[in-house]
Amino acid sequence: MKKKFISIYNKLSDSVFRYCIFRISDRDVALDITQETFTKYWDALSAGQKINSDRALIFKIARNLIIDHYRKHKSCSLESLAETEDGENVEEFTLIEDNQKCEIELETEARFLISKIKELPKSYQQIIYLRYVEDMKPDEIAKILGVSVNAVSVRIHRGIEGLKKITGY
Repeated sequence: MKKKFISIYNKLSDSVFRYCIFRISDRDVALDITQETFTKYWDALSAGQKINSDRALIFKIARNLIIDHYRKHKSCSLESLAETEDGENVEEFTLIEDNQKCEIELETEARFLISKIKELPKSYQQIIYLRYVEDMKPDEIAKILGVSVNAVSVRIHRGIEGLKKITGY
């Protein structure tokens, strides 16, 4: 059981963290939720709970913890987001080498698309993220969200159409 947990943790921890950071936008909170997700997964394994899909269960736990987080915490102001830990506003500029330009362009495009995913209706955001960023299959997404595979497929299609309209692609 311990070997299975370690294997699953090594395989999925980065994906769960990315999912959490996408939904929460706070690195520390995302790390906490990722840790709590795997703690709850360990509890399920220890209790001998029958698990059909480890990945689906882990993402479902993460999703529920994110929902709980939003229920417990209020949003913060934009001014607090612009401040550093010591309370001062800071702007950093760095010089970029030519060989890093392609990587930066790809990263910029990815950030742009992720920001546009956030503009989609809520019913499409999570499904598009799980499908294309985390590369999950519709049946896995259906298990996580508790909806039919057909509903997931329809939402993926509609979400992509909405994303095309928003981005102009």
